[in-house]
Parts: sequence; structure tokens; C-alpha cells
Amino acid sequence: MNLIASTSTFSFFTLISRILGYVRDILIAIFLGTSLFADAFFVAFRLPNTFRRLFAEGAFNAAFIPSYASELAQDKEQADHFARNVFNLLFIILLFFVLVAEIFMPQLIYLIAPGFYKDPEKLELAVNLSRITFPFLFFVCLASFFAAILNSYNKFAAAAAAPIILNIILIGSLFLSQRLNISDVTTLSYAVSFAGLLQLLILLFFVRKNFIPILTLKIKIDEKIKFFFRKLLPSIFSSGVTQINILVGTIIASFQAGAVSYLYYADRVYQINLAVAGIAVGTVMLPE
Repeated sequence: MNLIASTSTFSFFTLISRILGYVRDILIAIFLGTSLFADAFFVAFRLPNTFRRLFAEGAFNAAFIPSYASELAQDKEQADHFARNVFNLLFIILLFFVLVAEIFMPQLIYLIAPGFYKDPEKLELAVNLSRITFPFLFFVCLASFFAAILNSYNKFAAAAAAPIILNIILIGSLFLSQRLNISDVTTLSYAVSFAGLLQLLILLFFVRKNFIPILTLKIKIDEKIKFFFRKLLPSIFSSGVTQINILVGTIIASFQAGAVSYLYYADRVYQINLAVAGIAVGTVMLPE
């Protein structure tokens, strides 16, 4: 598949995902507006998404795909051994990180939304919702790993289409909560983690023809793994600049009622052109 065709495929599914994402955000704005419930949910939603964008998307792909594709060009068995080591390290690190975050969630919320401490109700809601949404990070990072494997084989459709699941499930959860007359924000939060799990399972289904993950604690930290992490750290640093800006904005916005919601909606508008054009081209070029 040539660059133009690959980019078109990736851009098409990304565009569909973004359109559904905007439908989702419009519905959230209709149902929640800029209330304390919206502020609490957006902090709970932004928390795992910030780490996802930092570690699992651009940074991870930039470090992993060229390394895996290079190994693949030489020997498939060798490439799969490298990928399984990365997968097992990723699994253990993510599991540990999510468990620690769940335990220390009040402190984590204080770091990214200190203004919520002026409003005990909003703080408690943000902590509870964040504990529900944070497992999304575990699921979606592993899903991103499988997406990177597929991209290395120049299979972009499934990986690009997977995020559509999140938007469909969140849209459905909003209507379900209205239908059953239950809490919008709680239903949305559970839907986030469920969507992450579903993305993981779907990508695992598609990747199984090319790669079978084998979970083990016996991980060999060889030179290839060390080189991968040496490439990953600068990528995380470069990706972190934008995420730090967003976090700083969230910290400042948390002191004003409704400001976190306004900031979220504005960031969503900003992201559409970058995702449809820039990220699509960058992703399909990585295997080369």
C-alpha cells in the first residue's frame, strides 16, 4: 500500500472518529454544559488521556514501529521476541502505574486540579470518576501496542478505526443514562473504561494473524530493549510539551467554575486538523 493510499485510509477513519467525537462533545455539552459535573468528568477523562497521549501514541509509535519494522525485515521470530519483551514490560509498568494511581487518586487530582479543593463536592466527584476512568489507560495503551504492530505490517485500517469505538460507546451511554434516568457522568465514566477494553479486544483479534502476545514475568532486558527505551524517552519529552501545556491550563482553569469544560471544548476544536492531516501522514511513514 503506497503512502497516499495509506494516508487516505488512516485519514478517512480518523475523520470519522473526529466527527463522532464532536457529536459526542456536543451531546456532553447539551447534557452537562459547564456544570461541576462536566468539570469533574473532563478532569477524570483528561487524566488517563494525557498519559495515553504522552506514552502510548506518538511517542511510543515513533520509538517502537521503526525498531520492530527493522527487526521484522531481518527475522520474524527475532522481531516477535523483541515485541513480546516490550509488551510484557508495558503490561507490568501499566498495571503498577494504574494500581498506584487508584490508591493515590486524591493526591493526583490535587496536582492537576488544585482548584477543586475549594469545592468538596466537585473534588469527591472528580476522585470517584477518575478511579472509574483510569483503567482506560491500561487498556488503551495495550491497544496502541497492537495498533503499532499492525501499522508495522502496513495495516492501518483497524488501528485507525479503533478509536471510533470510544465515541460510539460514549454517545450510546449518554442516551442510555437519559433513558434509564441514571447519572450521566457515572455512566460516561464507566463507558470510557469499557470502550478501552473493547478497543483492546478488537485490536487483539486483528493482530493475532501477525503477532501472538505471550504474557510472562521472564523478561530479558537486552541491548535492543535498552535501545528502544533510549529512543522512547526523547519522544516522550517532545510529546510532553503539548501535554504539559494542557495540564497547566487545567490547573489554572480548575480555580474557576466551568473553566475546565470551556478549555476541553476549545482543545477539541484545535485537535481536528492536526489529527486528520499531520498525525495520519506521520503514522503511515513510520514503518518506512
